Amino acid sequence: MCDFLHQINFLNSVIVDLQRKNEELKIKLKKLALSEFNGNDGTDGFDEGISKREKKATPRLFCDICDCFDLHDTEDCPTQAQSPDSVPHTTYHGNPAVERPYCDICEAFGHATESCNDDQTF
Repeated sequence: MCDFLHQINFLNSVIVDLQRKNEELKIKLKKLALSEFNGNDGTDGFDEGISKREKKATPRLFCDICDCFDLHDTEDCPTQAQSPDSVPHTTYHGNPAVERPYCDICEAFGHATESCNDDQTF
C-alpha cells in the first residue's frame, strides 16, 4: 500500500511539473503572437543564441537616380516619370474639337508639314 502511495505522489509531481511547463509555453506563445501582431520581430529575447549583429537590419530606401537615402526608392522616383531628354508633356489647354496643325517631319504640333522649314532630310 505504501508503495502505491509513493507511485501516486511521484506521478502527481510529474503532472504538476508538466502543467507548469505548459503554462510557461502558453505565456511565451501569447507574447510571440502579440509581438508579431504589433509588428515586432517576434523574438523578445527568446533567441538568446543569436546576437543582434547576426540579425539583418531592414534595408534603407535608396534612389539610384537622385543618389539619396530614405526619401524614396528608385521605382518611386518622381524624376523617373520623365527623362530630361524626352519630349515634355503637352501644356495645350485649348478646345479638343479644333484640329491643331501637326508636322510629320518635326513630329510636333504648331505648324503643318507643308509649311515646315526643317532642312534636315532623313
